[in-house]
Amino acid sequence: MARKQDPVEIRLKILREERREGDPDEIRKKVREALKDKHQLVVALAAKFCEEYLFEDLEPDLIKAYNRFLANPVKKDPNCRAKEAIVRALAAINCQDVDFFIEGLKYRQLEPIWNDFTDTAVDVRVSCAMGLASASYPRALVELAQLLNDPEDQARIGAVRAIAITQPLGAEALLRFKALLGDSNPDVASEALAGLLQLAPQDSKEFVHGFFQDDMDLVLRESLALSLGESKTDEALEILQELWENEPYKREQDLVLLRGAVLHRSEKAFDWLIDVISEGDRNIALFIIEELSIYSANEQLAAKIQSALAQFDDEELTSRFVQLWQ
Repeated sequence: MARKQDPVEIRLKILREERREGDPDEIRKKVREALKDKHQLVVALAAKFCEEYLFEDLEPDLIKAYNRFLANPVKKDPNCRAKEAIVRALAAINCQDVDFFIEGLKYRQLEPIWNDFTDTAVDVRVSCAMGLASASYPRALVELAQLLNDPEDQARIGAVRAIAITQPLGAEALLRFKALLGDSNPDVASEALAGLLQLAPQDSKEFVHGFFQDDMDLVLRESLALSLGESKTDEALEILQELWENEPYKREQDLVLLRGAVLHRSEKAFDWLIDVISEGDRNIALFIIEELSIYSANEQLAAKIQSALAQFDDEELTSRFVQLWQ
């Protein structure tokens, strides 16, 4: 006897098939209808398509759907699946309803887990922060500043990222203050410093550089080095290089500076790492070829590394390179 198909799965399948057909007008029609669905997964998928196709005219439909899931939310929208997708879509289509986003910054949804509760609305608040930051609202920074005090780490990180795309001068001042104030999670302060280098690279370089001290917390040091690399700014790479070159005796904790350069992913960063290999320290060379191996498909980079390794005449090092890169 054939298993009866789940009606929700059927509706999801129909929506996905409509997308594969590729007619935007038909997709819009189906998405508009799907946003009225009672099930969170159907609405979440419809909202995802709104985000992907930038269906700006469906903004009222998205907001109506969001408001429906505010009633009995733990039962109707566990883990905020629908609301998260809706808010991301609204931010993507450049929704200017600042009242909606401000209200969303305060939204929490506590759901039972084991003998405790967890807040499943963190991503809702973060997406509302990004939406508000992108809207033409002069008091956006005032509202976003409150999210910097959110009890959830990821919400504070999201607040920092949202602040970094608002009015530059005000954002720079607020991010400097947050970096100086610090945070219980090193990633939050690191994100603030990386954001400063994107906002005002020249003016912020010395400020960010000054956070690297010999006695600084090692977890913060690693988090900051990685955040600098991921920022991909020239100034961030310069800081990593200067810190490396100013340390005559390389310690294990200094290797994170090289890892930051790996995450920078620029030709400048790769060329510098090749130069570090060429300096002749076998252990450091091994560390770099292992870290860079995430780019093993880059044939030009592989050739440069192989050339730099030739000076070592080290079978074990060569074998490791071949294992990871070829």
